[in-house]
Amino acid sequence: MSGERWLIACWLCLAPCVQALDLRESWDLMQLQGPTYLSAGHERDAALENRAIGQSGLLPKIGITAFDNHINGTQKQPDFYGNSHTNDLNYASRGATLQLRQPLFNKQKMAEYRQGQYQAEYGVAVFDGKAQDAAVKLAGRYFDVLLAHETVALASAKLKSFNEQVASTQRRKDLGDGTVTDVDEAAARRDLAQAELIEAEDSVTVARRLLQEYLGQTPDEIATLQDNFPTPPLQPDNLQEWIIRAGTDSPSIRARRLNVNTADEEVAKAKAGHWPTLDLVLGYTAADSETLSTQNQRNRYTSAGVELNIPLYSGGYVSARARQSVATRDQAEEDLNATREEIISGTTREFRGVQSGEARIHALEKAVKSSERSLESSKKGFLAGTSTNVDILNAQEQIYTARRDLFEAKLRYLMAKLRLAADVGALGDDDIASANAYLGPKLSF
Repeated sequence: MSGERWLIACWLCLAPCVQALDLRESWDLMQLQGPTYLSAGHERDAALENRAIGQSGLLPKIGITAFDNHINGTQKQPDFYGNSHTNDLNYASRGATLQLRQPLFNKQKMAEYRQGQYQAEYGVAVFDGKAQDAAVKLAGRYFDVLLAHETVALASAKLKSFNEQVASTQRRKDLGDGTVTDVDEAAARRDLAQAELIEAEDSVTVARRLLQEYLGQTPDEIATLQDNFPTPPLQPDNLQEWIIRAGTDSPSIRARRLNVNTADEEVAKAKAGHWPTLDLVLGYTAADSETLSTQNQRNRYTSAGVELNIPLYSGGYVSARARQSVATRDQAEEDLNATREEIISGTTREFRGVQSGEARIHALEKAVKSSERSLESSKKGFLAGTSTNVDILNAQEQIYTARRDLFEAKLRYLMAKLRLAADVGALGDDDIASANAYLGPKLSF
C-alpha cells in the first residue's frame, strides 16, 4: 500500500469516531478499497504496458538454440570396384547457437510501436472517464441513501399526522360533531401512509446496499443536507463555452479519438504486409560431433549478415486484412462522432439542469411555505365550517409532497453540477469538496 493510501486508511479509521461519513470521505474510501475504482486502475496499468510491448518490436531479439542428438543407423556406400558396403552409424552431435536479430527496416513493427503509444494513452483516457463516472455514480448512490432516509422521515411524520387526524375525527364523531365519512377518509389516508412508510424503509435498505458496492463497506452514519442551500451561478454561464470544453477535454471523446489513431496504425500495419523487411543477424555457434571419418570434431564459428525477406503472395491475406482494418477504422471514426454528439447532448442537459434546478429549488421552497399556510387555513376553516376534513387531509399530503420534492430538487441540483463537470473532464477533488460543503447533519441507521 502506498504512503498516501496508508494515510487515507488511517484517517478513515479514525474519522467515524468523531463525525459521520460524508461525500468527500466516501470518495477517498472508494479510491482506497472500492472494487469498481480499483478495477479501473488495474485496467489502466495493463494498458500502459502497451508502450513497452510496441517498442519491443524495434529492439534486438537474442536467443539461444541448443541441440543434443544421437545418430544410430546404417549407411550404404559403394567402393572403387562398385561393391556396396554397409557401415554402422553410431555417434553423437551436440551444440548451441546464440543469435541476435535486429530489425533494420520493418514497417509493421514501426506501426506497432506507434500503436502501442496510442493504446497506452487510450488506457489513461478510459481510466479518467471511468474514475469520473465512478465519482458521479458514487454521489448518486450516496444521495439516493439521503433521499430514501428523508422519505422515511417524511412518511413517518405523515403517518403520525394522519393518526392524529383519525383520532381527532373519531373524537368529533363520538361527540356528535363528526361523521363516519370523516373517520373513514382519515383512516384511508393513514393506511396509505403506512404502506408508503414500508416501501420507503425497503428503499433505504436497498440504497445502502448499492452504496456498499462502491465503498466496500456500509457506513453506520452519513452526513445529510444542511438547511442552508446556496445556489451560485455557473462559471462560465455560457453553454457554448461548456460545449467547447467538453469537445476538447472530455475523457470519452479523448479515448475515442485515440481509438481512431490506433485504428489508423492498424491499417498501416496491415498494408505493410506487402513491404519487405530487413534484419541484421549476428550469430555464434559451438558444436561437437562425430562422424564415420572424424572423431570429436569441434566447430566454433561466428556469423554476421543481413537478411532480406520479400513477401510475394500470401493467398490474399494481406489485402483482406487491409480492407478489414480500413472498415474498422471507419467504424472508430463514426463511434467518435456519436460520442461527441452524446457528450454535447449530456453537457446541454446538465447545464440546463443546473440553471433550472436553481429556479426549481426556490419555487419549491415557496411551495413548502405556502403548503404550511394552506394547512393552517384549512384547519381554521374547518372550525369555522368553511373547509372539510378532506381539505385538511389534502393540505397535509401536499406539505409532505412539497418537502420531499424540495429535498430531491436539491440533490438533483448537486448531481447536475457533478455530471456537468464530468462531461467536460473536469470532475475532481474540488468538485467533490464543493458538493460536500452542502452536507453537515448526520444520519444514523
